[in-house]
Amino acid sequence: MKKILVCIFCISIFIFTNCKDSTPLLMEREYCTEEELATREFPYTMLSDPDTWNLQYPSGSVEGGMKTTFLTEDFKSKYFSGYKNEDGIEYLRFSLDASDQGKSTNGSSVRAELSNRRNWTLKDKTSLSYSFYLTSTNFSLAKFTVGQFLQHCTEKHSPLCRIEIENGNIIAVVNNYLPDGRNKPDNTHKYSMGSINQYQEVSIKIEIDNGTMNLYRDNELRGTHVFHKDVSRDFTN
Repeated sequence: MKKILVCIFCISIFIFTNCKDSTPLLMEREYCTEEELATREFPYTMLSDPDTWNLQYPSGSVEGGMKTTFLTEDFKSKYFSGYKNEDGIEYLRFSLDASDQGKSTNGSSVRAELSNRRNWTLKDKTSLSYSFYLTSTNFSLAKFTVGQFLQHCTEKHSPLCRIEIENGNIIAVVNNYLPDGRNKPDNTHKYSMGSINQYQEVSIKIEIDNGTMNLYRDNELRGTHVFHKDVSRDFTN
């Protein structure tokens, strides 16, 4: 059974579903001792179709921005590793610290992104499903992003849907971006997906079918959004 375990020691974490331009890298050790890192599992085999995923994470310096790497069988780092509990259930573990350095060009905070490279369009029928739980040194003040998909636009790739958690509430933030990726024909839409407590496991499913998006929490439909007619159905995402 594959799930997502997110261990947070900062104010934000992001799990994304789109990126490109990767370079291979094996192991990072600066986050913890070599002894601690050695006890962590390799996450590669815990992913479905692991060769379709990339990882982006802080470089360790402001000037270095973020690093991007292919996932390999012998890759694990302080930001992304595997975890297996006493019952043998496998988890993917994301960790961040508020002191970490290295943001993306347009980023407002440090983040770790697991990104899928498979192509799809809004007119397709496709979905993203995952389970997760969160922990933080200050959960009530922490802000998380635990799922997102981007629209590949002509000027700026922009998030059509982002699953956010703030003040213990899960919100799906949805935007209708025009083909340039900068302008929107209407306001931002928000769909409540209920509350969440620290260590509470939640399942999310984002389903796309010919320009209509259904949002599920724990197999319960929590919102349906029909994207604006001016949002491209043909852009490859």
